[in-house]
Amino acid sequence: MSTKAKPPELAKNKDFLRFKTWIEEAKRVLVSTHSLPDGDGLGAEAAFFHYMKRARKACRVYNPDLLPKRYRFLDPKNNILLGPGEVELWDTCDLWVIVDTNDPRRLGKLWGELSLRSKKIVFLDHHPEIQGSNAITYPPHALVLSDPASSSIGEMLYHLFAELNLTKINKDVALGLYVSVMTDTNSFRYSRTTPLAHTIAAEMISQGVNPEEVYQAIYSSKELSHLQLLGHMLQNVKVTHGGKIAWLEMGLDLRKKHHASADDTQSFLSLLLLLKDAEVVCLFREEDDNQVRVSIKSKGRIVINRVAMELGGGGHEFAAGLALSAPLDKTVDAVIKRIETLVQNYEKFGK
Repeated sequence: MSTKAKPPELAKNKDFLRFKTWIEEAKRVLVSTHSLPDGDGLGAEAAFFHYMKRARKACRVYNPDLLPKRYRFLDPKNNILLGPGEVELWDTCDLWVIVDTNDPRRLGKLWGELSLRSKKIVFLDHHPEIQGSNAITYPPHALVLSDPASSSIGEMLYHLFAELNLTKINKDVALGLYVSVMTDTNSFRYSRTTPLAHTIAAEMISQGVNPEEVYQAIYSSKELSHLQLLGHMLQNVKVTHGGKIAWLEMGLDLRKKHHASADDTQSFLSLLLLLKDAEVVCLFREEDDNQVRVSIKSKGRIVINRVAMELGGGGHEFAAGLALSAPLDKTVDAVIKRIETLVQNYEKFGK
């Protein structure tokens, strides 16, 4: 079940009213985001955690992966944004809130571990509903609140907090909201950036958030070896279709050689968008579990999330991803062929 009502209409939305009741009744609230967490999911978790604590709810965060180094400023005491082996879980929780994904598969082992131990489950998401052969069937005690019009989960939470009206936003909540909005709009540069995203940023700054400190913590966090890896990658950019499709291939051995985590390479893909002729760019990265993670971005003319959905992933129209248990070369071949078809259709039909 998926709800796509615009946030201002939340007060009239039946599923939101159910969620509001669940929140009000819950004593134990667990919060999670997807594997390989990003600033949107982590910022939203931090904001939600501090909001729940201010509302006098018992709240814990438990993620499939450990907190990336560059986001440690969100949890300087290392006691909030916890991952495997770092938190003592309750036998049951009243409500499990999952942010920044509508796909249980992106929770890894957490879904099987916690879906039956949680009395109620809510996905808070802003990605399009997964369709086709990979459509998701949710258990009866799960609810999906989704608003693809929101620039980020932080923007969605801003509305939710206003409607819940359980407490006021303080600096801790504001920092999480700001990180979520800022990172998922690529510092307010993506086409899905809304006027409200700027308004939220301004309000969070007025709460004491320091924009320069946040930016430096997240984006000025590379080791020398990471830049050397980036240099190697940029020397080996591959293109096809007259340069309209460009991609990077990163084997696990190469990444390990440069002592880079998956998160350390997240920003590499955006540099390919600097190519004048490129319409669609991809990063193919072998993960520690030997899957190949594929990140895809478009300059905003060609919709690419349908390719991700065909292969078991998902995402926004112009930024999506997927993971395949296949060799790197075969994964590249499968994805690039599909993207070539997309580009050809765009050239012929404008869509």
